[in-house]
Amino acid sequence: MISKVPRLLFWALRSVRFAAGAAGSSSPQIPWAPPEVGRGSVFSGAVMAVQGSSPLRADSQRLEAKEEEEEEKAGIGGKVQPPPASKKLSRQIDGKQTVECKKKERKKQRKKSYSSNNSIDNLMAEMPFAEVDIELELSTSSKSKPSVKKKRKRLAGKGTEEDSTITKKKKNQDRPNYFISVPITNPKIIDGIQTLQNTIIQKDNRLSKAMIHYGTFHVTLLVMHLSNEEAISNGVGAFLESGGLIEELLQGKPLNLSFQGIDHFRNQIGFVKLTESDNTTTLLKIAEIVKKMFQEKGIIIDDKVLKPHLTFMKLSKSPKLKKQGVKRIDSSMFANFKNHYFGDELMNRLDLCSMLKKKQPNGYYHCESSIIVGKSPETALVKEALHRELLPLLAKVNQIRELLCRPSIRMKIYKELLEQGQLS
Repeated sequence: MISKVPRLLFWALRSVRFAAGAAGSSSPQIPWAPPEVGRGSVFSGAVMAVQGSSPLRADSQRLEAKEEEEEEKAGIGGKVQPPPASKKLSRQIDGKQTVECKKKERKKQRKKSYSSNNSIDNLMAEMPFAEVDIELELSTSSKSKPSVKKKRKRLAGKGTEEDSTITKKKKNQDRPNYFISVPITNPKIIDGIQTLQNTIIQKDNRLSKAMIHYGTFHVTLLVMHLSNEEAISNGVGAFLESGGLIEELLQGKPLNLSFQGIDHFRNQIGFVKLTESDNTTTLLKIAEIVKKMFQEKGIIIDDKVLKPHLTFMKLSKSPKLKKQGVKRIDSSMFANFKNHYFGDELMNRLDLCSMLKKKQPNGYYHCESSIIVGKSPETALVKEALHRELLPLLAKVNQIRELLCRPSIRMKIYKELLEQGQLS
């Protein structure tokens, strides 16, 4: 049997080993080694056990072998002796340690398996698009090209901006500001156009701003640009010189212009048509004579072929109409006048008129010069002068008529006459 003192040391070493195992330290476990008899061997064995050296294991094996021999000797005597209590305790402690170690290992495995199962990779692996490359799928098949604003190429040289401004000025300067006009003086034609205008205004009141004033009714033959007073005087001279050629062409015969039907230019300008006849061809010949005379004097004439017409409305006259939603002329509004006969105009005068200068009191354009054509120019001049004077008076008479037609004004007049005792 092993003495008591070494046994105490043995159990002390065992408890140290158990504490080290429970703490899960990384230090090597102390093997079980019962100490040899004697102090020196016990203390040396304890030191070696703490250090975890190999001689301690050898001593423990020897002690186990001695205990087994003693148990066999005791068993030969006929009675099997039970194992000592110390050995039972050691076995129980070893069993508990193994059970606890297994539990710890199981917990670690569970944690690892849980963490691995709950990892993003495992969760994504269960999805139907696990094998799809997300970057390739989400990225557009054709990479959108960045929108690059194209910059206008600037021409080399400092004078490009100056050149552009000069060209703009030239365009503005070359715009027509004068024209050759055949004035419309026949009251029948004027009244017919005014009724046409009134019917259109009744259907759409906004178009009242697009109507041409009756005092400016005319037929345009030519347009030109006269930049200054010298050019204007030069144009007046060329215009007067063409009067003789026009008289030769007409040979004293009056030129009768007939107006029937209406039409429009691109739904922007409404006009009364000039009926085609020999007189219209003669009118075009007169325009050609005046054009050649102006070109000989070095005056620029617009080469656009003009179709002689009598304008009664024009959308460009009021730019606000576009903001109000009026962008086109509805031809159905004057369908009833499509073939209407307005009357004949006896041409007895041609005028060189300004587009920009202030108009005359009767509404007609400012005239730089006029040419009288026909048999009796003197009587034509007198009639034209009287007509110009009568136009503003006629306008005032029409206004008075409109006022008298109002019921409220009639009642006022009636009451005043009753108060004065003039009515019984």
